[in-house]
Amino acid sequence: MLRRQRRVFSLLLLFSVLVSIVLLRLAFIQAGQGKRLAQEAVKQRAQTVVLAYKRGDILDRHGVSLLGGGERNVLAVFPTLLARSDAGTRETILAAIPRVSAAAGPFIAFDNLSPAEEEYFREYYRDGLIVVTAYNRYGEGALATHLVGHIGPGDGEGKVGLEQFFNTQLQGNPSILAAVVDGRNRLVEGLGYRLWEIENETAPPDLVLTIDSRIQFEVERVMDEKIRRGAVVVLDPQNGEILAMASRPNYYQAHLSHYMNNMYNYATYLETLPFINRSILSYHPASIFKIVVAAAAFDSAGYALLHRFHCPGYIRVGDRVFRCSQGRAHGEVDLSDAFAHSCNTTFIQVALELGKDRVYEYAQKMGLGEKSNLPLGNAAGGEESAGRLPLPEEIRYEGELALIALGQGGVETTPLQVARLTAIAANGGYLVEPRLVKGFLEGERLSLGSFSPSFPRRAVSPLTASRLRYLMMKVVDQGTGKEARSEQVILGGKTGTAETGRANHDGAPLYYFWFSGLLPLEDCRAVVTVFIEEPRGYSAAAVFKKIAEAIHPFL
Repeated sequence: MLRRQRRVFSLLLLFSVLVSIVLLRLAFIQAGQGKRLAQEAVKQRAQTVVLAYKRGDILDRHGVSLLGGGERNVLAVFPTLLARSDAGTRETILAAIPRVSAAAGPFIAFDNLSPAEEEYFREYYRDGLIVVTAYNRYGEGALATHLVGHIGPGDGEGKVGLEQFFNTQLQGNPSILAAVVDGRNRLVEGLGYRLWEIENETAPPDLVLTIDSRIQFEVERVMDEKIRRGAVVVLDPQNGEILAMASRPNYYQAHLSHYMNNMYNYATYLETLPFINRSILSYHPASIFKIVVAAAAFDSAGYALLHRFHCPGYIRVGDRVFRCSQGRAHGEVDLSDAFAHSCNTTFIQVALELGKDRVYEYAQKMGLGEKSNLPLGNAAGGEESAGRLPLPEEIRYEGELALIALGQGGVETTPLQVARLTAIAANGGYLVEPRLVKGFLEGERLSLGSFSPSFPRRAVSPLTASRLRYLMMKVVDQGTGKEARSEQVILGGKTGTAETGRANHDGAPLYYFWFSGLLPLEDCRAVVTVFIEEPRGYSAAAVFKKIAEAIHPFL
């Protein structure tokens, strides 16, 4: 009997302990996790749409955003709520928003509603339409879009450009609009539409660039007027900082869907190719390459500015005849005149006298044939090009060297490389490393990380650099670049017209046009390189002048 009582007592004690554990666990869940579990339960009954991805901003050197974003009112649509509306309401909404009929889930129908549209759609609150304020990352005033790139509208991940390269650092939490519904897809009273935001202890940092938004704006304004296809790079010759970089045709991240839709129209897409950053693609530099030949002649072979040449308008190299522009004979010229008037005959003579090894050596010393490795991510048109610089052993015939001396044949450069090349004349003979990123701004602190400026390396002597500036002055004052002459500031530079081997629809040959110059000529504050693939009736020299006069006050 006593044994049975002990057994019953033990079982009751065990049962009491188990019940106490269960009650304690329930109390813990109710007190410690109840709110979270309730939220999870609500989320299971919620239909959601992302309003914005709260990423770090991308700023210019003065802390001005390059994205052009801001708050705007949008229309969020929840199709399952509309399905419960009466036939008349559904018909009215389908007429205003045809996409509703094919939508699989909630979506944003209209960005940046007008006041009249807001008033109209607010009447359909219970039918699945809600007007809500959201933050638009990109706007109509966005600058440097080919540098910045864009995020995917569906996942908020950086797809190209800086947005892709620094995706991890810039990532933030999304802002979500939810419609809380019951089992019959009706809004739950007291919950309805909810805004969900996940707050981090620390916000993502902002990315600070070397770009000057004032200079970038002026460059893009001039390009929109005068360049249909092409690129412009503005570089500080002292430290390599990129003050502006733009490509045309342009695209706006705020209208990304428009460009993506055009990709399915192959002919239209090929005609525009808006995502391509032409600043980092390579092209024949044409007579721009004469800067390299002149530098090698001055720096290594003892040529003087007044070294004399005879130009009969053509030169025979092997079995090929090379002519000056329009077959014009320049007659007796010195090296400075030959540079000013871009005399092909003279520079082929100089290149042949220097030899292929020396021409290659100076092209390499002056930064051609190598990437700058800017953090631009992948672009739709390809990554940054290293250009093309044939090795001496690849130049088998003197005719090939003659073509290279004219910036044709096997040599190609990017507009960024040309800007870097031109900077050597401006800064006393140094090759600078292009720099685009200053660092990350966390609160008030700018973290440089691995973005500190690098030391420039000597490319040519100070005397050679000075002589190159003199040559560039004569181009603008007396030669092929007269359209770059300004009454406001003394400028210098070099023109180039490259044969493409292609023709337009009329059968006329197509050319690429270059002008790369110094602003101002002495005590240069900026190198401006203009590349035109398709002009709007203006020469590259005229575009250079327009940009130089527009940005000079900001330097």
